[in-house]
Amino acid sequence: MLSKGLAYGWLAARRRIGEMVLPVVTTATGAFLVVLVFGMQDGIRAQSASLGHADEIGRAVILIAVTVLLVGVVEVAVATTRTVAHRTRELGVLGANGVPRTPVVAALLVEPVVAAVLGAIVGAALAAGVALVLGATGFVPTGVAVGGLLLGAGIAVVVSIVAALATSILPTWTAASRPPIRSLSAGG
Repeated sequence: MLSKGLAYGWLAARRRIGEMVLPVVTTATGAFLVVLVFGMQDGIRAQSASLGHADEIGRAVILIAVTVLLVGVVEVAVATTRTVAHRTRELGVLGANGVPRTPVVAALLVEPVVAAVLGAIVGAALAAGVALVLGATGFVPTGVAVGGLLLGAGIAVVVSIVAALATSILPTWTAASRPPIRSLSAGG
């Protein structure tokens, strides 16, 4: 039954791709910054060492980058809440037809996960491309570490998925737990 919920969620996400543009772009922006910071981390350390307190400055830069990524994922959560509110009647129909809560929640979680993954991958790819071009043209005198780019991309994708699930589970669980008659009479 869970696989049917995921398949239904995938179809719904494909149908609603236009409404996922803002969460994807916001998450991509955060992922872009995270990947750039990790790719240029050696250069950031070298430059901050000349200022003193290199470790503290390096940690602060990474913290800022991850915070920007999390802001993007909050947009995914806002979009999920909006989606759940618009799909109230649909949830009522599913509940009235006896579909258990778990597949309904799984179906509703597909959209935020897809938005988070797409955003993180697009942002990471753009950042890697930009960083490599900047490094090759000499605009980044300390260079760009490919290992740092890969690490940043991995962190961006994992943090995006975990944060999207963490911020979206409550609204989806609450919506799927409503009695079908309340969902059907609420409209949406």
